[in-house]
Amino acid sequence: MTINSKIRKNKERNELILKRRKKKRIKKYTLSIILLVSIVTTLCLKLPYFAVKDIEVTNNRNITSEEIKKLSQVQLGKNIFYLNLSKVKESILTNSYILDANVKRQFPDHIKIDVQERIAVFYVKQQDKYLIIDKDAVVLEEKATINGMKLIKLEGFEKDPYKVGEAIKTKDERKIKTIGEVTDLISRLNEGIPEPSIVNIDDLTNIIFCYGDMIVKLGTTENLEEKYNKALNILMGNGLANKKGYIDISFNGEPVFAVKD
Repeated sequence: MTINSKIRKNKERNELILKRRKKKRIKKYTLSIILLVSIVTTLCLKLPYFAVKDIEVTNNRNITSEEIKKLSQVQLGKNIFYLNLSKVKESILTNSYILDANVKRQFPDHIKIDVQERIAVFYVKQQDKYLIIDKDAVVLEEKATINGMKLIKLEGFEKDPYKVGEAIKTKDERKIKTIGEVTDLISRLNEGIPEPSIVNIDDLTNIIFCYGDMIVKLGTTENLEEKYNKALNILMGNGLANKKGYIDISFNGEPVFAVKD
């Protein structure tokens, strides 16, 4: 065997030894990391440092923080890592007034629940019950009385079936869209401009707003905002809000209004 062959074989043997040592080191490091992660995970799941001590609720107006905490079913003292945030959110959304909820862990021991509420805008009278409705025609609740609530009477759904937490069932889905458009118009009224007492969308070719005994005929939803602004100018400019009569803007041409004794 030549000297060169011996050198080459020794070199190959050394390289093999180095590779084996390297593999052993990698295996050792990997096992150490796994062990460390296991220890840290166990500590996180067991240490009282990560037990929930506080639940913060934000952006709630109609539903109390205590009720939302109760809905969440999050127990103080429970390990923060054991919480299933998806289930917490699902539980909160069982309240029909809550449109959405964002649940976050804030380490080490804090849970934050940010809610987006549905806003009660209308009521529908069905027999001896009042259905509280939002801008999407979702029934938020049914009540025996609406005393103390600032709501607009919505006509056109008196005979339609409903379920709390869902939109009123109607044969004409355009009504649902119209409710949203009407809500948007009303929400943008300037300070000092009164809201209508009644919105009637029974016939979408003859939409009616009532201000007490003053009937405002708006016709179809076409150019609804423009027509409503004209009606408000007549209503406020002529002091008709507390009068009996009508304002008719349901046709092309100059609006017509009349006051009855």
